[in-house]
Amino acid sequence: MSFVLPHAVRTARPDRPIRVTAEVQSTAFRITRLTFTATAAYLLALAVLPAGIPAPLLAPLTALLVVQYSVYQTIKASVSRVVAVASGVLVAVLSAGTVGFSWWSLGLTILAALAVGHVLRLGEHVLEVPISAMLIFALGAASDAAAADRVLETLIGAGAGLAVTLLVPSVRVRPAQEAVEGVGAKLASVLTGLSADIRHGLTAEAADRRLHGTEDLAHRIDGLHVELGETEDSLRLNPRAIRMTHAGIALRDGLETMEHFTLSLRGLLRALADYTRLGGDASRLGSDDAVRGPLADMIGAIGAAVDTYGRLVCSDLAPDARPDDLERSLDRYLREAREHRARLGAAVRTRPGTTGPWPLYGEIIMHLDRLVEQLRVERRAMAREDWRRRRAADRHLPERPARLVGTAGARLRSAAERHAREVDLGEMPYRPQLRRRR
Repeated sequence: MSFVLPHAVRTARPDRPIRVTAEVQSTAFRITRLTFTATAAYLLALAVLPAGIPAPLLAPLTALLVVQYSVYQTIKASVSRVVAVASGVLVAVLSAGTVGFSWWSLGLTILAALAVGHVLRLGEHVLEVPISAMLIFALGAASDAAAADRVLETLIGAGAGLAVTLLVPSVRVRPAQEAVEGVGAKLASVLTGLSADIRHGLTAEAADRRLHGTEDLAHRIDGLHVELGETEDSLRLNPRAIRMTHAGIALRDGLETMEHFTLSLRGLLRALADYTRLGGDASRLGSDDAVRGPLADMIGAIGAAVDTYGRLVCSDLAPDARPDDLERSLDRYLREAREHRARLGAAVRTRPGTTGPWPLYGEIIMHLDRLVEQLRVERRAMAREDWRRRRAADRHLPERPARLVGTAGARLRSAAERHAREVDLGEMPYRPQLRRRR
């Protein structure tokens, strides 16, 4: 019995045409937004700053540096950039006012600026402190008025970058969505190929080839975790992503499931490779149709299930999504896989002359059971209900601020409940009354 996937499984780089289009659109959007932001910052600086000063190029430069792919990252970059520039300007003004400018004072200024940057924990913005100080020296404007103008330019650039990011924020869900779906299609391709190999007689070379393919897939999944981090950042504090606040969590949950699925699949492929290298009764895997048929059918059904699971992961990103059709399809393929597993177990137990390596038989069936278990519809449904119950702070803020907000909220609720109990029992705590002045 041959098994057909629900839709054509994509081959070797299945997501290339779609991903190229998404990347081109994202790049064009970013270039346009940066150009507009820098130009707007320059025009705004010309309008705000007094006439006769040098061209306010620090404003568009700051705008270019602070605009990131997400609102959250732009806010972080804006704050760090303003602090770095203000610190550098202050160091330059103090240096010029006390020791003047020379080669040795320049070295001391750079040393002091770097020390200030590290003390303030500016991270990747540390070098902007001495750069700002040297810019003040280069302009010959180490005066209080000129320093204030440079800080104002920086504030204008940071404000313009933040304003444009808030007005036209980017949402980086589509590339990650297509990548996760591509992982499901690739896993399905490996399993359908393995099913065909078993049906026509699996060899050790074929099993090793499939195992090598899953190694490349494991590296690809590792890279996708970074891409999902960018997706989650792009959804934080993003007014365009109100209906997509769960998307990052939903995609990460699906990717982690497929990562565990890949590990179990690699274990299955290793067991099959060991099985095919054994002689004697172990060779019946490639010659006995009663064993080979159910095994190939079960692996084919699991391939169809993981392909459906990849599409299911990408279809329930919105808070009110109900991918019932895909869930029913996934459940149907898993039921078929369990039926083939029952046939496989019966064939292994009842065939005459079974003196082969029973530990390997058990290991193969154990890995197959694990693959089916990881794709259960109930697991995805429970995870979906869990992330939809999360508080807004958990969805929009990073882990540490969200934890602080959650702790503060819990303490406030506890205090309110304690106060309500005291009122009910008539045990109001003593509060001194303020006397009114006559």
